[in-house]
Amino acid sequence: MVIDEDYFIKYLKNELTEEETRRLIAWVKEKKENQDFLFSLKDSYVYLNYESDCKGVNTEHEWQKFAQKVGLSCQKSVLPKKNLSWKRFLFYAAAIIIVAFTGWQVNFYYSEIMSVDKKITLETEVGQQAKAVLPDGSIVLLNACSKLTYSLGEWLNARSVQLDGEAIFDVKHRDNEPFYVRTRHYNIRVLGTNFNVLSYPKEPKDIVTLKHGKVEIDVEGIADNITLKPGDSFIYNNLSETYKIEKRPLDQIYAWEHREIVFEGHTLEDKKAELSRHFGYQFQIASELQQLSFKATLRDESLNEFLSLLCSVAPQLSYSIDVDNKVIRLTKLEK
Repeated sequence: MVIDEDYFIKYLKNELTEEETRRLIAWVKEKKENQDFLFSLKDSYVYLNYESDCKGVNTEHEWQKFAQKVGLSCQKSVLPKKNLSWKRFLFYAAAIIIVAFTGWQVNFYYSEIMSVDKKITLETEVGQQAKAVLPDGSIVLLNACSKLTYSLGEWLNARSVQLDGEAIFDVKHRDNEPFYVRTRHYNIRVLGTNFNVLSYPKEPKDIVTLKHGKVEIDVEGIADNITLKPGDSFIYNNLSETYKIEKRPLDQIYAWEHREIVFEGHTLEDKKAELSRHFGYQFQIASELQQLSFKATLRDESLNEFLSLLCSVAPQLSYSIDVDNKVIRLTKLEK
């Protein structure tokens, strides 16, 4: 059954006629993918419009109970205030629960959508993560200082997202319907798998690591696609525009999923970009300290705790914090 795209816009604005409503319900019942798509669309719209909908409510008590159950804030400023029917309230709840998350995973927003052709944006800032369910049920976990965008209109024809930053994808398998992750220099083609993509704009290297399943990478300017096997890492040099395939420890690649930064013989120079995204400060490291290597795992340490720990294992190191310019300067102590 083919559905008119105008139905989606009218659905969001509650402007469907009875006949249009019957047709949309029939389309939703055809297959689960249709339901997932509609829930994702409603979810985006709810988060965009709750402030403009703040006019008297008769479902505040039910909303508070729901919010407490899923760990959402119960402050009045985030309640979708409108005279809603119970059925419609349940639909709001079902849409929101898809992307409900707590802790670090709370700061995200969707770009404004007035039609299905607009882009949806999921974006994180320093020290934050965000998890969301895409319209097909695939799950994405976004690392700090990252951005994921996709178009609901294009999603009707192809599962495709654009990534700037780092994310873990757990892609739902669909026969003959590949999933694409697009970056600056290459595209990743997936059928169903779990993999990590690191592709920050200012990083010298991109890394794609496959946990399980199979992915193909289409690199700009290279005729043949590169196929990864589980455990493979595709390392792309953004400066020379060359690549290599190697094995890297999955526990280190996926450490950020558990909010960890792993030093396994790494230098501060190796990790300074990751530290900057984590703490929100730029790290300036004196040349004589750049080759110092460490073996440690950071978990919930604050910036001051991390710097104190650093000095305890490297007594020749000193630091200063420039709060105004958000800079950490690491220098060698003079004898």
